[in-house]
Amino acid sequence: MNLWHISEDAFHPDLKTIHSQESVFTIGNGYFCTRGTFEEGYPRDNTATLLYGVFDAIPIAKEELANIPDWLPIKLFINGERFRLDRGTILSYHRWLSMQDGVLHRTVRWKSPRGVRILVHSERFASLADEHVGIIRYNVTLEDAGSDQECELDVRASLNIAEGNYDVIHWENVDQGHQNDIIWYHCETKKSLVHLAQTMSFRSASPDVHQKIVDSDVSPSISFAGTLAVGATFSAEKVVVMYTSRDTSDPVNAALEHHQNLSGYHAGSAQTTNHARFQEENLPKAASAQSLLYERMLQQQRAAWQPVWEKADIIIEGDDTAQRAVRFNLYQLRINVSSHDDRYSTAAKGMTGFGYRGHIFHDTEIFMLPFYTYTMPNIARNLLLYRYHLLPAARKKAASNGYEGAQYPWESTLNGEETTPSSIIHPETGEVIPVLNGFIELHITASIAHAVWQYWQVTGDDDFMRDYGAEILLSTAQFWGSRAEKNEQHDDYEINNVIGPDEWHEHVNNNTYTNYMARQNIRYALYIQDWLRQTNPAKAQQLEQQMDLTNEITSHWQDVVQHMRILQDPQTKVFEQFDGFFKLELLDQSQYKGRKDSYQGILGVEQVQKYRIIKQADVLMLLTVLDQEFDLQTKEANWDYYYPITDHDYGSSLTPALHVILACELGRIEQAYEFFTKGALVDLENLRGNTPEGIHLACSGAVWQATILGFAGLRLNNDGYTTDPHWPDGWTRLAFTFFHKGEQFHVDLRK
Repeated sequence: MNLWHISEDAFHPDLKTIHSQESVFTIGNGYFCTRGTFEEGYPRDNTATLLYGVFDAIPIAKEELANIPDWLPIKLFINGERFRLDRGTILSYHRWLSMQDGVLHRTVRWKSPRGVRILVHSERFASLADEHVGIIRYNVTLEDAGSDQECELDVRASLNIAEGNYDVIHWENVDQGHQNDIIWYHCETKKSLVHLAQTMSFRSASPDVHQKIVDSDVSPSISFAGTLAVGATFSAEKVVVMYTSRDTSDPVNAALEHHQNLSGYHAGSAQTTNHARFQEENLPKAASAQSLLYERMLQQQRAAWQPVWEKADIIIEGDDTAQRAVRFNLYQLRINVSSHDDRYSTAAKGMTGFGYRGHIFHDTEIFMLPFYTYTMPNIARNLLLYRYHLLPAARKKAASNGYEGAQYPWESTLNGEETTPSSIIHPETGEVIPVLNGFIELHITASIAHAVWQYWQVTGDDDFMRDYGAEILLSTAQFWGSRAEKNEQHDDYEINNVIGPDEWHEHVNNNTYTNYMARQNIRYALYIQDWLRQTNPAKAQQLEQQMDLTNEITSHWQDVVQHMRILQDPQTKVFEQFDGFFKLELLDQSQYKGRKDSYQGILGVEQVQKYRIIKQADVLMLLTVLDQEFDLQTKEANWDYYYPITDHDYGSSLTPALHVILACELGRIEQAYEFFTKGALVDLENLRGNTPEGIHLACSGAVWQATILGFAGLRLNNDGYTTDPHWPDGWTRLAFTFFHKGEQFHVDLRK
């Protein structure tokens, strides 16, 4: 077993498996991701290439990442018979993703209905060294032609324009043509008016084939036709370059110039090309030197991935399944985020599928950001800058709700406005249900503040805190200061009518996670205000004047911090999840053994709220996120109370891996490993049945936390760091790298 490979050794024709594997075998580089569909296509596949931050408008859900024209198609015909996995006979099949260099390989031995036997091998990758480029190497070997010595060969590479987000096609044709042997296609999103240019070349040095270009508004293509002898191999390379108007004012010429530079041609203007439609032109076959482009780019790809793994890799010895699964999750975290673009963030399912439509949740800050903060702090900085850029929209949302400061939306895209749909069809019950999250799920604001604080603590990036982070902390504290309501009778502050992390209970008062995180948010702001006054009085004065932060306001903040209502039984130390939670009826879970749905899916949206059964870690997430705030006795008491009433199997995919940290602290290593596998394998084994919609990227971030903060027990302090390893059965070594205050540390733990 290669510990850098994710493999499948047989083709399973059921669509559920096909769609799940499409997500698993996604390639990407942070600029774009392409799902693991087949070059030749398959009936009812979910082909998708999504670009970082390229959205188009849709009804209800506001907007979504817009699936672009498919750059993968290569159609193969042997003696007029088309190679397809739903036809003929598959004699052998092997596909593997090499995570070390981001290359997807596939080998298929196939017999046509008339008995011709071929071997097809393809490789493809999204270049990490040159983010605008996708490349495929395609080889066909004729193994048996029956009584003949050769076969007629026809191989057609194209761009498929008719691809959408399921039934919605977002792009309209603007223009199309070719220059030399490079096809270009120009289209535009229907609503957001983003322009996209794609250029394509398809070259071969194989003998006895001739190239033909077909211009088309529907499916521009380049083909090779000729003969293939038994034992001979046809080889070709397909290269696609992509630019949008988010990159440049003239994406067509940018893509053409880029492609020509790759190919060794001199740059030229798209305006000089032939725009005639459906024109066929015979061109000489490409020079053999050009066939070396794939190998050259592959070497660049490997060189680009090497420093990624030097910073991010986790070595686990004694458990091959865990090793591969951890690397898979790290791979996904890298390919789904840009290394330089701070106008967008990394979404709940990244760019691997249509789930959540590319919207940004607090999943990024709570579950994913720690990975980037510790291993790729430059990327973490950009993800937080995304939130800084959206402060004006957050202030507008707070004001529209009658509050001060900045209230971040539950879901956001590019402009920072609330993009949570007002209603959806429940995926399990089929009910049309109102979605209240955008109105009353507030804790994302404190989650973002916490991420800013954590980034600063880990990196020591004072410039970021001074120029950006401080304003986020002060603005969000201003929101909480106005959102908390004074209860004169109890002489404390309440936050009422919210949804906490456990989203199965709505319109609750004083959710412990929300109240505690809000209080912590204000504490951060008060500290930073003092820090700014000491280190940069001019910046402190500027922000205080800009936000009208009077002494009266900061005194009010201090009062809120001292008197925020936190529901905790002083005897048992158990926090009450929200007002009245302890009085709810306990659900008899034994009645639902063998279930395949969540308790909300079984009971319904209204009925589940009557029970003490929760979707995901709520109180326990608080004890994990603010780990240093609570003693071991408090953690133990709350674990014993909330662990049995959490839907670990069909609730949220996020928290099983996050539970690992707490379980390790409590010495419950068997339970910790059980949770770890539920998180680490959630997509590799499609444990929740929804991997076809995309990778659970927040869960990938939680897996990193589970491994490093849980099993390794990494903790930072003023003097450096400590570890407190907890060893699952079989594990003998755990090694990793992280950054602290600009210094790189290598940790190698051995049992």
